[in-house]
Amino acid sequence: MLQSLKQLWTASIRRQLMLGIALVHAVLMTIFVFDLVSRQSSFLVDESRKQAISLAETLAANGTSWVLANDYIGMEEVIHSQHSFPSLRYAMFTDLHGQVLAFTDREQVGRYASDPISVQLIESPSETRVLIDNQLLIDVAHPIMIKQRHIGWARVGISRAGIASNLEVVTNEGLLYTVLAIAVGVLFAWVMSRGLTQDTRRLAAFANRIESGERKEHCLLDRPDELGQLAYDMNRMLDTLVEREQEVVAMHTQILADEERLRYALEGSNDGLWDWDIINDQVYYSPRWKEMLGYRAQEVANTFASWEERVHPDDLPKALASIDAHMLDASKSLEILHRLRHKDGSWRWILSRARALRNTQGKPYRMVGTHVDVTEQKRLETVLSEERERALVTLHSIGDGVITTFADARIDYLNPVAEILTGWSKEDAHLRSLEEVFPIVDEVTRKPIDNPVERCLREGQVVGLGNHTLLINRKGKEISIEDSAAPIRNSLGQVNGVVLVFHDVSEARLMQRKIEHQAMHDGLTGLWSRTVFDRRLSELTQEALQGEGEHVLVYIDLDQFKVVNDTVGHVAGDELLKQVATLLQQHSRGSDLLARLGGDEFGLLLIGCDIENAVTIAEQLRVLLAEFPFTWENHHFQIGASFGIALINSDLPDPNALSLADLACYSAKDQGRNRVHVYQPDDQELTERRSEMQWVARIKSALNEERFVLYSQRILSLSHEANKHDFREVLVRMVDEDGQIVAPGQFIPAAERYDIMSKIDEIVLRRACEWLMQPQNTHVHLSINLSGGSLGNRLILNSIEQQLTHNPELGQRICFEITETAAIGNLREALAFMRRLKKRRVSFALDDFGSGLSSFSYLKTLPVDYLKIDGCFVRDLLDDPVDAAMVESISRVSKEMGIETIAEFVENQDVLDWLTVVGVDYGQGYGIEKPRPL
Repeated sequence: MLQSLKQLWTASIRRQLMLGIALVHAVLMTIFVFDLVSRQSSFLVDESRKQAISLAETLAANGTSWVLANDYIGMEEVIHSQHSFPSLRYAMFTDLHGQVLAFTDREQVGRYASDPISVQLIESPSETRVLIDNQLLIDVAHPIMIKQRHIGWARVGISRAGIASNLEVVTNEGLLYTVLAIAVGVLFAWVMSRGLTQDTRRLAAFANRIESGERKEHCLLDRPDELGQLAYDMNRMLDTLVEREQEVVAMHTQILADEERLRYALEGSNDGLWDWDIINDQVYYSPRWKEMLGYRAQEVANTFASWEERVHPDDLPKALASIDAHMLDASKSLEILHRLRHKDGSWRWILSRARALRNTQGKPYRMVGTHVDVTEQKRLETVLSEERERALVTLHSIGDGVITTFADARIDYLNPVAEILTGWSKEDAHLRSLEEVFPIVDEVTRKPIDNPVERCLREGQVVGLGNHTLLINRKGKEISIEDSAAPIRNSLGQVNGVVLVFHDVSEARLMQRKIEHQAMHDGLTGLWSRTVFDRRLSELTQEALQGEGEHVLVYIDLDQFKVVNDTVGHVAGDELLKQVATLLQQHSRGSDLLARLGGDEFGLLLIGCDIENAVTIAEQLRVLLAEFPFTWENHHFQIGASFGIALINSDLPDPNALSLADLACYSAKDQGRNRVHVYQPDDQELTERRSEMQWVARIKSALNEERFVLYSQRILSLSHEANKHDFREVLVRMVDEDGQIVAPGQFIPAAERYDIMSKIDEIVLRRACEWLMQPQNTHVHLSINLSGGSLGNRLILNSIEQQLTHNPELGQRICFEITETAAIGNLREALAFMRRLKKRRVSFALDDFGSGLSSFSYLKTLPVDYLKIDGCFVRDLLDDPVDAAMVESISRVSKEMGIETIAEFVENQDVLDWLTVVGVDYGQGYGIEKPRPL
């Protein structure tokens, strides 16, 4: 089928021209008709839309008063007035709830339009809506408005069936025009092609006569166009062809004479000659040819088979293929290296060269060639090739780059690795100077390094390069290398070249630099690392203590970093730290050392600075941070920072200057944050804080080694009824490094000040719950203390809820004690914490009640079950009427609120009896029971 179509198209130029013009007309008219139909379709669709919208607006305007008056007759008359509108399918009025008030079909009046399209109008905005818009129908609804009030809808549907019939007429007319255009084009093409092809046939006939051997006739075609030029060129070609044929005849005669002389010359030489008559399959083998193979003149037949049967079987296919290729391609000489069998059975390597003689048609009819015995050369080549192959395989297989040079330092060879590293191919690099192909510099100083080859040639021994050698290859890429050069000596011991061996150590050096950089810099901010800072601080401190110089250490702690982390996440916190680091770095002196010490803490070492200038610098940095606006995802923060300063000189009271600056920074925070505080040796507050900081290290060590133990103290019911259960408060004790018990008053203040108390609470909670779950302790209720920091700790809350989910009965046996100050200071977190756990039947006690300034005002807010009256009121209540009145009033108010009271510090029976009389519910103290291990 495809072949037939191709033949139809290419049968003649006339047909191609006619079909081409017809096809062009067809395509252009088809595009025109398609565009016309598309435009007409778009126009008709747009017109129908406009008509529908206009009709809907008209109905809405004419029916407004009737819809407002609920006059169904009037609305029906308005609808029937539009019956003459062309293509109208239906028209209607509906109220805002979808009830049909009037319709072209009266049976629909009073119904509710519940189809999905009509439901769209219910509670729809008061604007014109196109509900249906497809090829068959356009449905438009227009709001009916009275003084900006929407009271209903006017809706019309117009058929688009007429559009299709209009388009069909346009399409049929367009097809008719297309057919007429194609007919006109074909007629025009036929007229043109008739004039063009007549002279073309004349040229074709002239070419056929030339091919048949005619050389005297010329083509006479008088035309000014391309066909006339073609006829002129063919006449010139004919003249040139006649000249070339004459030259070929003369050249052929000369070649025959030259071949004859050559044959005689070869017969007198040491090479074998053969002359093959291809047509008659006769071969002349010269006496020397036969002698090479050990034969006498009569022992070899003069046939092609005599050579063929003596060729080695492995070489014969290639040799025959070479002969066949030479016969087909006259431009190449024949050269075959193959083995021929000697008369004694051995194999001789023969190099055969020949050329075929051809007739005027280019067909070979004779081939003449020579045979040269190259067996000895081939043996030597094989030995050398094997040696070279071993060397090349070795050089190609090693992972190092290898360059060999001559004695004048010009390049002889590059192995593949060397080509890759230098960017030079061995062909391009051959005989070039080593400096051009192998330029090396010191990667630190960037100065050129002495040529290792020249040094090797000069010194006559192996030469190695330093660890900072950098190769700049041909593409400008810098590669870190390690290399060495060794001399190449001849049999006399003379140096006639150098071998240079090198390898890429870029990754190793990059990794080394990266490790060094990571070790010396903070991974987040890029500032100096804590290790570098501590080392430099130690050096300067030792020098200052010996009277060599004076320096200042500034400890910087961001004030609102935790707010940023808790509000917008740790990613924002990391970004804040990087921006703060950049700000501090930009406004620090070039001689100073700025480092991130950890978290949101920075250290600035002002080298060679006195205290006055240090305070000025710190104050400038404080102002910058206080005014620094940090924005993250539409959240805006004012950060600020507290600065602690310690002078490093010969009077430094403690070699650990960092701890002194840290103390000063904490003092700045205690004084209200966003300020600068200078450490003074006689500052009593800093001395106490320093003592607390020493406790911090001991507490953290105890946490890591879990050196905390639980004690308990009984809470006795003072009512006349017997105790319903064993009620105890859990107390925590720390075991020091020597195994001694540490009282809570020694370590808890430091733990609370430095936010470690939550870690201790976690241990207490876990062990207390494990103890409560033991079978022998099911009758015990425990009161467990929680620090203020734990109230806002989601991890602790989640851990408690998870424990109570697995063991729901524990909830009614646990009471959490929260100090009054902690509850009031973290009121929002405390309320959320207590409300979530109250749902799991956990009770709460407000500890140290009465010590605050607004104790009673928070009782209505906090959902507590117990009030623990502060021991400062209980201890002396028998001797102090004020204390007694305070305890009695707390008990009375608590009963009114349904809260039970617990009196602490009950030291004797008299106090216990008094508390019973005034109605206190529970007592706790040494007069009842001393703390004992849980």
